Amino acid sequence: MFEKIYLDDDQVILESKGCSSSDVDAFLKGLGCEKPDALDRIGTQIFLLDSSAWKGKYVPFFTSANSLWFGLRARDVEPEHYFVVGIDEGEMSALRLRLRLYFSLRSILKGLCHQEGDDLQPMKYVFFISKESYLTRLEVLYAMSLDELLAIEVEPLELNKAEILRNAVLQEDDVHCDERKHVMREALVEFFKEERNRTIEFFMSGVLSFYSSYTERYKVYVSKFSVNKIISEIESERIGFLCKVQDAIMSQQTKAFAIPGGLIAVGAILKVSNDLWEIALVFIGFAISTWMVASLNRDVVEHIGLLGSEFKRSISKYDDVVVGIEDVRAEIEYSSRRLNVASASAKSKLRTLTAVSWVILVVVAFVFMFRSGVVRDFDFEFFFRVLGSKFVDLKGW
Repeated sequence: MFEKIYLDDDQVILESKGCSSSDVDAFLKGLGCEKPDALDRIGTQIFLLDSSAWKGKYVPFFTSANSLWFGLRARDVEPEHYFVVGIDEGEMSALRLRLRLYFSLRSILKGLCHQEGDDLQPMKYVFFISKESYLTRLEVLYAMSLDELLAIEVEPLELNKAEILRNAVLQEDDVHCDERKHVMREALVEFFKEERNRTIEFFMSGVLSFYSSYTERYKVYVSKFSVNKIISEIESERIGFLCKVQDAIMSQQTKAFAIPGGLIAVGAILKVSNDLWEIALVFIGFAISTWMVASLNRDVVEHIGLLGSEFKRSISKYDDVVVGIEDVRAEIEYSSRRLNVASASAKSKLRTLTAVSWVILVVVAFVFMFRSGVVRDFDFEFFFRVLGSKFVDLKGW
C-alpha cells in the first residue's frame, strides 16, 4: 500500500485505485487514522494531511526530512509510525536510526532530570547533584537542527546501549531503582563536566563512553552493597554468638545460687541440731548440688567451644569473596578477636565458679566434721596435699 502514496504540490496522496475500501480503511486505521471517511477524496485519490481525521491530530506522513524532524523533535516519545514521502529506503533507515537514538536518550534525560525547560529555553533538561556539600546544576539542551542530527554517526550498537540505559531508568519495580538513577545521574554529570557544549548532540556522539562510565559506577555500587550486606551478616552472627555465651553464663550463675542456699540450710541445722544423720543428709544434698553445678559448668565450657567452631565454619563461606575482600577480612578478624576474648572470659568465669563451689563444699565438710566430733585424729597434711592436686586438675580443665 505504501507504494501507492506519492507527493503532489505539498500534498500527500494515496491512490486507492485497484484497492477495496475496506483494505484502504484498515491500512489507514493501522497507522492511526480514526476517521478515514473524513479525509478529502477526489475520485480514487485520498488526501492524507487532514489532521482532524488522525488520532491526536498526528499525521504520520511528511513531505520532507526537515518537516519530519521539526514535527517530531519536541515530542516526548518516538511515534510508532512516521514516513517521509519521496525518499528512498536507505535514507529513511538512516534517519530512523538517528531518531530512535535521539528519543531513547531523551527518555533517559527526562527520567533523570529534576526540571524541564523554562520560558527562555523550553527544550532542555535541568539536573541538580549534591556532592560534598556542593550543589551542581547541569542543563542539557535537546534543540538541534536536522543537519546536526544527520551529521552524527550512529551504529546499531550505540542504539542498543542507549535502549539498555533507557530500560534501566524506566524500570521502577525493583528495590534499586532510586539508587540506579542516582548512579546514572552522577555519571551524566561526570560525562558533561569538561564539555562546554552540553547538548543532546554531544550525548548522542558519546553514548558508548557514557554507557561504559555508568556500568563501571554501577558495578562499584553493587559491589559496595554486597560487601555491606556480608559485613552485616557477619556482625549479626557475632552478636548472636555473644548473646548465646552471655545466656549460658547467666544460666549457670542462676544455678549456682543453690550453693549459698545450701550454706543457709547448713547454718540453720547446725543451730538447732547436732544429730549426725541429719548433718550427713544435708551434706550429701549439698555435695550433689555442688557436683551438678560443676558438671553443668563443664558442659557449658564445652558448648562455648562448639559455638566458636560453628561460628568459624559459618564465616568460612565468605572466604571466596573477591570484591571488597579487605573490608570483609577486617570484619572477620575483628569478630574473631571479640569472640575469642568473650569465650576465654566466659570459660574463666565458669571455671572460677566451679572452683569456688568445691571450696565451699570442703569448708562445709570441715564444719560438719568439727561439729560432729569426727575430726580428731584427722591427717590435715595429707588432706591439703589432695586438695592442692584437685585445684591443679581444675586449673588444667
